[in-house]
Amino acid sequence: METSTAEKGKSVSDPHAPYTLFKSDVSYFSGKMEAYLRYKGIPHVPTEINNDIMDPVYAATGVKKVPAIQTADGKWLFDTTPMIQWFEQRYTVAPVLPPDPALAFVALLIEDYGDEWLWRPAMWWRWMPRASRWALGWRIAASNMPKAPSRLLGWVFARRQLQEWLWKDGMTKENSDTVRDMLFREFEFLEPLLKEQSFILGSHPSTADFGYFASMFRHFGNDPDSAEVMRQQAPNTYEWLARLWNLRIDKCPAKQAWTWPEADYWGPLLARIAKDYLPYLHQNALAYQDGKKTFDYQGATFEFRRSITTTYRVWCREVLQERYVALSDSDRQRVSALFALHGGLSALFADGTIVSGLADRYRLPIDPEASAPFKQSLKLKLNGQPRN
Repeated sequence: METSTAEKGKSVSDPHAPYTLFKSDVSYFSGKMEAYLRYKGIPHVPTEINNDIMDPVYAATGVKKVPAIQTADGKWLFDTTPMIQWFEQRYTVAPVLPPDPALAFVALLIEDYGDEWLWRPAMWWRWMPRASRWALGWRIAASNMPKAPSRLLGWVFARRQLQEWLWKDGMTKENSDTVRDMLFREFEFLEPLLKEQSFILGSHPSTADFGYFASMFRHFGNDPDSAEVMRQQAPNTYEWLARLWNLRIDKCPAKQAWTWPEADYWGPLLARIAKDYLPYLHQNALAYQDGKKTFDYQGATFEFRRSITTTYRVWCREVLQERYVALSDSDRQRVSALFALHGGLSALFADGTIVSGLADRYRLPIDPEASAPFKQSLKLKLNGQPRN
């Protein structure tokens, strides 16, 4: 399927531009957002965060995380998935969702998988190897608290990340190697695909590319140990990172050509989504519904005891359910047929819709003048939020 990226699709002048992008050069989701803004040619000013900057970000958005975006007219955007969808309504050249609704759903599902499922191995490769742990801990501490004893604080920060995102989130000595090897499973899919075509679903990047890019660029492609592994074992993936980072619409072919994911190398990924990721979202949602802070996750491949219950991922599941239900009967049949041989989509709807209560939270933009600013607790102000 081909679609034109001609100038007739270009958005009119943007009253919200230029944008200020608050980001960190070591941040999982900052890389994803910045690559998207660069690709689409959206006028923005990248601003590296520090402790002083994070206070107004929190006051406006209620989260002490990056990326966050302030518009020229004083409104705020946060969270990469709704931010990209917000921008797509205004910058319509080279859309990152294919026009085929069934393929668009697959792209969004892969984006969600990349965002939320690859987080754990990204944390492993950043914080488990000693060289990476010291290098990144020191760099983050030095950039955020330049006048403090950054080496000591870097060690403290690295230990916190290890605890919060690995040892306290279901990883044990017994399954640590399994978490590490999640990276190699992704290479088994990405390497043959990116040898054949420039991007995951065809000639142009889609939300599937940006979802994968988050972990692959700032973590796997840049952190000391995983970057060397990628250079040696996944050169096609390594090349794709540079290609996407350097991409602009005017460098792309005139027409977008999209490919339905039916080649053999898609099978393992579709199976991971069907048998591991969607069951994870289901079990996390059940734990949230039951008021549990942790739950014992069991998938086809992975087992994580006392994994942290995450409200945000309950919302992710809600959105995927809504997207699927909104498809026509024929498009739902096509998506179901795609996954049927790999475990199916039953986990997406098991036990129905479990409401997160976050739907209003992610309606953008946020107008600080219309609501009271978020106030930080002393603990949050001192410790920040562990996800970076």
